[in-house]
Amino acid sequence: MRLALLQPPGATVRTVTTEQRTLDDLGLDALCTAMSHDDEYGEDPAIAEAVRAILPVGVADPDVIRYRHAVLVDCQAHPSAVRELYRIATEATRVKRWKVGPRHRPNGKLLLALEPLRELLGCLRELRAACAHHARSFESAGFTDLAATVAAELDERYLVSVEQQLAAMDFENGLHFSAGLGPGNKVAGIRLHAPIRRRRFGLERRAGRAFEAIDDPESESNPIVQLQNPALRIIADVVSDATDQVQGFFGQLRTQLAFYLGCVTLHRRLIRARVPVCLPTVHPAGAPRLRCTGLRDIGLCLAGGRPVVGNDLDATGRSLIIVTGANNGGKSTFLRAVGAAQLMAHAGMFVAAESFETDLHGGIFTHFAADEDRTMSHGKLVEELVRMSGLLDRMTPDSLLLCNESFASTGARDAEQITEPLLNALLDTGVSIIFVTHLTEFACRRAASARPTDLFLRAERLPDGTRTFHLIPGSPGPGSHADDIFRKVFASNPHPHPIHSAE
Repeated sequence: MRLALLQPPGATVRTVTTEQRTLDDLGLDALCTAMSHDDEYGEDPAIAEAVRAILPVGVADPDVIRYRHAVLVDCQAHPSAVRELYRIATEATRVKRWKVGPRHRPNGKLLLALEPLRELLGCLRELRAACAHHARSFESAGFTDLAATVAAELDERYLVSVEQQLAAMDFENGLHFSAGLGPGNKVAGIRLHAPIRRRRFGLERRAGRAFEAIDDPESESNPIVQLQNPALRIIADVVSDATDQVQGFFGQLRTQLAFYLGCVTLHRRLIRARVPVCLPTVHPAGAPRLRCTGLRDIGLCLAGGRPVVGNDLDATGRSLIIVTGANNGGKSTFLRAVGAAQLMAHAGMFVAAESFETDLHGGIFTHFAADEDRTMSHGKLVEELVRMSGLLDRMTPDSLLLCNESFASTGARDAEQITEPLLNALLDTGVSIIFVTHLTEFACRRAASARPTDLFLRAERLPDGTRTFHLIPGSPGPGSHADDIFRKVFASNPHPHPIHSAE
């Protein structure tokens, strides 16, 4: 049965898979955890699992993202209805199945396959009733299509016929089938027929779940058993396949609804924390577009504590953004905020900003400063170069690369010799780059060339050394502001220990 809550029916969607390292660099594990914990319904691991499955597989089609936005708006407007559908799907996925081995008797295999399908049939009835009840409430194409599909394919006549067929598989009046002989005089061409219904000398058909136990089981050498076993095996396989399909449909329904319910939970949590939230405006890949107001790092917003400072940015037409400034000024936080917002926009989610507009990318990659190699097989610079080489192999011309203090493990001159030709080559191929760097000489030289596709941001620092955590447009300034650190450390200690120099 068709399910189209994440994309229009029959649409061919270009997806963009984000690697786990990028998700870790951007700190999105806290996002998945927050989306799975609802104050009213508690923690639901299935929601976290659904978010981790859908969020990394973004969409590069603006129409599909707008399609998801409409479904998300429906979920926010009618959360109780969505919760009811989610409950039904969850119960269906929990219907117990029994595994049988190849030596299991066909009649036993059939009995074990019939009971789960009967339970799932009840779930289908409940789903049909819920969709019919809430159909008029939904406005999005996704939920409208779900209600229409369920009404058309699960009408009462169809469900009754399925129930009758399942009841007939009790074979109380015997197994009615035809067969022929194949090579080696083996049974072939088995065809099942409707059972012949007859009354047993005026006795009614037995009701309830009952069986007869006999001392001597049917022998496999019995010619009647040899004839009916292949037919029963085929029927059992058909019933088992049907159960797989129905339960698979409910599994997909639960995953997609879980993703949207996670979005609703996250939205409520951010609104309570007075964090601005908006649905992003997305454009096809091509000309660089990145414009936002009040953009915040969602990881910091979820961590609580002090209010998170938002940043404004207009980088329309800019393919390279270089961010410089004093340490602890919010550069890395800004980079994570942009990366998380891009991933959430690609997934069809809202973002933590007052407004957010972007072009879609063929991939989102991060290159953050590397940790020390614990195996002692190579240094940090080699680790950074190896990782960058791997990223280059996977990037496409419309990718987005987020660099945080790349090549900080070596001297400034060597880092500049690596950085400048690398960035030029990537920009020439159409890759967009946000580059947070300590290489002030390189940044100043780049700013002096006044390329129209470059944008320079600087972490704001007040004259007294205070960090505002705002990123403002401006050419990079010389120096690392080490005097700020000196004052911060020694101002709190009016009587520092004397420093003795060795002779």
